[in-house]
Amino acid sequence: MKRIFLFYILIFFFSKTAFADPLYLSLDEALKIGLESNHDYKIAALKEKESKERVSKVWSELMPVVESEASITRQYGESGFLSLSDGEDSIKFVQLKFGINPGVFYNSLQAAEKSYIISKEDVRRIRSEISFVVIQSYFDLLLTEELIKLHRESAVLLGINLKDVENMYKLGSVPKFELLQAQVQLLNHEPEIFSAESKNRVAIEHFNYVLGSEENKYAARGDILEMDVKKVPLKNMDKKIDQLISLAIKSRPEVEQLRKKIEVATHLKEAYSSYYIWPSFFLGGYYGISKPYPNEIDSSITTPFGTMTPDLSSVTGKEEWQRNWQVRFSASYRWGSLFSTDTVRSLEREESIKINQAKEELEKFKRAISVNINSSYSKLIAAYLTIQSQKENVKTAQEGLRIARESYKEGVIKNSDLLAAELSLTKARTLYINALYSYYVALAELKRDSGVEDENIILGEVYED
Repeated sequence: MKRIFLFYILIFFFSKTAFADPLYLSLDEALKIGLESNHDYKIAALKEKESKERVSKVWSELMPVVESEASITRQYGESGFLSLSDGEDSIKFVQLKFGINPGVFYNSLQAAEKSYIISKEDVRRIRSEISFVVIQSYFDLLLTEELIKLHRESAVLLGINLKDVENMYKLGSVPKFELLQAQVQLLNHEPEIFSAESKNRVAIEHFNYVLGSEENKYAARGDILEMDVKKVPLKNMDKKIDQLISLAIKSRPEVEQLRKKIEVATHLKEAYSSYYIWPSFFLGGYYGISKPYPNEIDSSITTPFGTMTPDLSSVTGKEEWQRNWQVRFSASYRWGSLFSTDTVRSLEREESIKINQAKEELEKFKRAISVNINSSYSKLIAAYLTIQSQKENVKTAQEGLRIARESYKEGVIKNSDLLAAELSLTKARTLYINALYSYYVALAELKRDSGVEDENIILGEVYED
């Protein structure tokens, strides 16, 4: 009896042990916190912004470079007669430079825009993964809490049964064997409670870890038994699975990412091809002032009429500031890209390989989608059917236990029969609670695997295309 008393003390202790003043969250609140605190989600969001800037960077290539420049040039030593200048001071107030290869620009822009879509889809992918993990940990916590309640209630029932047996033993109505049997049954329930308490503590730790909390300050608000279990269509299941697979191929962010990955590689390949299809055009010019320094040469010429010194200032420029401007247009062609050994051709072939790789990855992922949806939908069906059967089994077991108690008090059945009835009820309730957990997790898996958030679509009847 001392051990039994200790058992009740431990039940009370664990029932009162909890993390101090936790903040109870609904599922929507937990999802919001999980997203806000997740580092992978934050990184993906920053990468999306980075990809958007790359698009802007490509567009900026259409804008000319505007510069100002000041320079001083001096030449020393014997310049010779042919060198008309010893240097120049130059200021270019406005200098414009613009160069473009049309094919390279267009395909680079397309590749950047497709890469931006890939980064956006990656945000959606990570959001879906986080949502699934949060939902799973949320219901895992609700499950362990409900199992604790179940095992505590079972312990109370076994305790009541023990007291009844003790009273009947004192009256001489039952043998000592039945008393010992009732004691053993209660003590054998001890590990079930401790195991449930242990799983609950782990579930709390994991729930807070998923939400990014360094302390166990969050708890799940809700009762898994009171949640609405929506009907799962049981007709035309094969067609329903096919429709979910079709939706997944249209909706999954990973599928869109792989498709855009193919397009990115295709545009990059065409960008490299543009080097030997299109010439590169350059347009430049400037407006400014300059001051030349004429070469101090001996320009005297001896003639029959005497020595003459011609004025070369019209050629060399006077030693004063003069306005000047320039416009230059050119087109260049990369002849080397015509040869297979050229670097550009090598990069082109590399992108062709990437295209084929992405195509194989896409087909592989489509196959994985089919397998995963078949699996998760089968889990959902199994859980739903188990819920329906065990819900009735719980009612049957409750009624069976009631009859067993009355029969035992009347001496119609043995204590072992009564204990078996109590065990049947515990088992039925356990299976029911686990089925509820499996249902909600399987539904979350289907949302993730199909890329569809709307439960009405997932749980709706088969629609006509």
